[in-house]
Amino acid sequence: MLTHNAPRSHYFETIYFYDHFFLDALAAMLLGMALFKSGVLTAERSNRFYGTMLAVGYVVGFAVNYREGHIIVDGAFEVLAFDHAALTYDIGRVAMAMGHIGVVMLFCKSGALGFLRTAIGAVGRMALTNYIMHTVICIFVFYGFGFGMYGSLERHELYYVVVAIWLFQLIVSPLWLARFRFGPLEWVWRSLTYWKRQPMLRRTAT
Repeated sequence: MLTHNAPRSHYFETIYFYDHFFLDALAAMLLGMALFKSGVLTAERSNRFYGTMLAVGYVVGFAVNYREGHIIVDGAFEVLAFDHAALTYDIGRVAMAMGHIGVVMLFCKSGALGFLRTAIGAVGRMALTNYIMHTVICIFVFYGFGFGMYGSLERHELYYVVVAIWLFQLIVSPLWLARFRFGPLEWVWRSLTYWKRQPMLRRTAT
């Protein structure tokens, strides 16, 4: 499996990425920066603002995604069906992202479930580490040198894997940051940025 997929993965992660996804990723980063600078991502806006963001985002997002799913199912998951559905993909994903942001910001402003907010915050502070971690976990789960489960799970069963990884990272991230200042890869990135080895351990009171 790994040998078979390696050339294809190399193509998609290099040439195809630069040709098709670079500007896409740049646009997403710029959107995130704009939301941060305007106070949207720092919970500085009103509950009404986030409620509107949630409602509009989900109404538009669910409508678009439902249409796309309907096209794909009716097209028996053929390539042309996916291409047809992809015409509105960006509208649906941006709208859903705005809805998700509205939910998260309302949750943060509510003050409820403090332990969960702390855990989510810890996952965010270790975003790079967690991103690479769940990539490695999925490679091990689905590729032949691990459990080799590629193609053996039903579509709904894939969500079990998603939830399991989420729970793992929600538990491990705050435990790690209780002892260390940064996630492992965040520490490497920060040290390279400043060209100086950064302190990793948290100082404990004596």
